[in-house]
Amino acid sequence: MHAVDMIYYWARAVPHRPAIIQSEMVTTFQGLADAIQSIGERIDRLNLNRREPVAVSIANPSFMLATAFAVLQSGYSVAPVNPPLYPYLSGAGIRNLIYDTEGLATTGGRNIRFDMSWLPVSNSGAPRMLYRHRPVGDVNTILFTSGTTGLPKAGVVTKAALAHRFRDPLASCANGDHQKALIVPGLAGGFGFNRACEMLFAGKAACFAPSGEASLSLIELFRVDAIVASPQQAMALAELQESKPGYSLSSLKTLRVGGAVIPPAMGRKLRSQLCREIILSYASTEAGTAARAHYDAIEDIPNAVGFLGPDVELEIVDEAGAVLPTGSEGLIRLRTPQLRLNRRQDETENGDRWFYPGDIGTLNDDRILCVTGRSGDVINCGGVKISATKIEEVLQSLPAVKEAAACGVMDQSGLERLWIAIVAQGPLNGEEVKRFLTEHKEVRFAPSEVFIVDQIPRGDLGKVQKYRLKEQLLALKRGA
Repeated sequence: MHAVDMIYYWARAVPHRPAIIQSEMVTTFQGLADAIQSIGERIDRLNLNRREPVAVSIANPSFMLATAFAVLQSGYSVAPVNPPLYPYLSGAGIRNLIYDTEGLATTGGRNIRFDMSWLPVSNSGAPRMLYRHRPVGDVNTILFTSGTTGLPKAGVVTKAALAHRFRDPLASCANGDHQKALIVPGLAGGFGFNRACEMLFAGKAACFAPSGEASLSLIELFRVDAIVASPQQAMALAELQESKPGYSLSSLKTLRVGGAVIPPAMGRKLRSQLCREIILSYASTEAGTAARAHYDAIEDIPNAVGFLGPDVELEIVDEAGAVLPTGSEGLIRLRTPQLRLNRRQDETENGDRWFYPGDIGTLNDDRILCVTGRSGDVINCGGVKISATKIEEVLQSLPAVKEAAACGVMDQSGLERLWIAIVAQGPLNGEEVKRFLTEHKEVRFAPSEVFIVDQIPRGDLGKVQKYRLKEQLLALKRGA
């Protein structure tokens, strides 16, 4: 069963219950179902090739979700996207786009402009719409992630895999007694889109706000009781609440965080400014949720992200694929039920192969997973291997450093050099940074270049986009 099928159920059972809450509008389950049906009728008239997926890029979350769901119900695989992802659509085999932005959207396919005429006419005296009985068929959701390289990569989530996610007590953000969840990640990605589907599947409200302060206002006004965010996004809300304490967040019960480790200082700030209960998870678009825990249970374990699920196979291996002893640091590889469901088409041949998320970590005897870095963040400077994650962690301890990011850049001789970007919040110069890192017991290595920048490029979830960082620093070097 798909979230779309459950939306129609809730539209009949509790038609006036809020489904989507935004600062400027509230959409009930009946209103959402009516919109899906109306948009679906428009899509049916487009006569698109059902073997080709359809991308949807609409700024308003209610219209975005209604259109994506209508695409699925009409028998097409859907890809929720935003304008920065347009250049990557053709490489993923996506030629058709429903959008609401100005100008040409993509080339080589059909650009279909969404407007308000796609929605049902509002008429309080009209009889309730009779919904067509058309359960979502065997179609996929295509979700773009940053992958191990930082460049957008399309991942396919099958209907069966998504249904498994809804039933998984570890995975669904709708588990618990909260009824309204503010979903901070954008819908053009697995984190945000899946979480919205989970809430709607359970008959609960998915909430959206356009900016940080609008988020605090929405929490107060609608008594939102949960937040779904990356650590970076959650920290931004906590810092904003600290600087603008006039908003009442007393309704918050749970903060669900995924995408990265929560350091102790961040955990203290999140609890003091947002809410006491923090649930941390480790997941991927391809394999679903692999580990989860209440932060209270793991906060004293450095780099911990949660306990492995009972049906998760996870190993720590070296670069040759040899399994390492318990407690050793190495590459993470895993297998989950969702991974197998996403690979159903090639299951007889290689569907049981391991998935490598690109992370480095450890696993202890209690099946607690700790993530210590990214495999792509290991910089090989003439045979000396340096962890960019460790460099960033060490630099963040300096009072004058607000943000820091490290990357490897090839010089003219073909050797990789360590370059560092810092957003400063106090007096700082490059030579001081080099001396600090050289003398630090966990680093003992000086970077070739240190740049003081206004901002560090990050994706929707707050992760540093290393490929854009390199471009930024190379441009600064050329202009020096």
